[in-house]
Amino acid sequence: MSNTKYLPLILALLAAGMAAASCRKGVDPNADRSDYINVFASPEGEVPLDAVSVSVKGGPATMFIRTNLDDFKIQWQDDGTTPWVKVLGTEKRQDDLVAIQLEVAPRYTYPYYTRRTGTLLISCPEKNFGKFVKVHQGINARISSDMAWSKYGSNNPLKQDGAISATWSVTDKGRGWESTVLPGQTDAYLYGKNGYLQLGDEAGHGADLYTPYMTANQVIKDSLFIVSFRACAFNDKKGNKDANKLAVEITGGGALRDDPAKTRIEFEVPYFNPSADDVTADMWDDAYFLVGVINTEANPFTPDTRIRFIAGDVTGAAGTPNRIYIDNVYIRNFSLDPVKNIFDEDLWELNGGSGPDRIIETAKTE
Repeated sequence: MSNTKYLPLILALLAAGMAAASCRKGVDPNADRSDYINVFASPEGEVPLDAVSVSVKGGPATMFIRTNLDDFKIQWQDDGTTPWVKVLGTEKRQDDLVAIQLEVAPRYTYPYYTRRTGTLLISCPEKNFGKFVKVHQGINARISSDMAWSKYGSNNPLKQDGAISATWSVTDKGRGWESTVLPGQTDAYLYGKNGYLQLGDEAGHGADLYTPYMTANQVIKDSLFIVSFRACAFNDKKGNKDANKLAVEITGGGALRDDPAKTRIEFEVPYFNPSADDVTADMWDDAYFLVGVINTEANPFTPDTRIRFIAGDVTGAAGTPNRIYIDNVYIRNFSLDPVKNIFDEDLWELNGGSGPDRIIETAKTE
């Protein structure tokens, strides 16, 4: 996010502070000021924060400040068309402790958790003094793709008109999304559709999908990932259903956060409704999933760490059809900074572990 929007405020604050210092006779302009504004995530906080995190679910949020200033103002700024945080008011808790009440918009109305950032300015114009605090919602992504680059066939899952990956453009082949090609085969049974990918075919061949490699010098420093994606299975208007098993496997280093002794978890993904008025719009209903991944001593992250999606039998034999559609694949890392006491929201814990994503659905019922 660009800081250009905040430049006038920043310059005004700095200029005002310098002017105030120069106008006070006998005061060293380089000396520390006795005024203070410190921000904390809780009333018991001891380490002042320069940034805080709020929940992707939105709703009421409270920040706490300790200050010896009685008259201060609070402003919110972000780069959205509509501000995603409203300052509702303040409540004095102790002599120097004040709670700031906020109303936070959900990160989105469907599971989308990539970080956005706004700025809270707490200032006392009369004393030309203030504090900027960054407010984060969501977490950063190491890998992110809504598969908008896939422009093959149609976006209707009922039509078997996807393009097998061997026929993709050179640009699309170079994006890093890979599938296993067995000896004697010319290609994997991975297909590009319009806006998403298809694993497996109607003849019963299975397929897998590897995420692109992540930046090596970053991934080996990470502690936790959350993998989010959406997936659904094929069925038709005659009631014929494919198998709907999808395995998610961690390869190259890392383990399941739910059970660090394992690197693989399996799901039964939902079927899209072939009779829906708009199949392409409704096919992802209830089709969102989250998987927690952890860096362990026994199985540490490496530059080769990737996520592998597996649908059906990938040994090359034609068997039971197991066509799975994949979209919106994100690998997000948690930022942990014990020194500044900044911790991103734990989406895995918020979801109750790996499985179907219920974070937004839960937020709607609370």
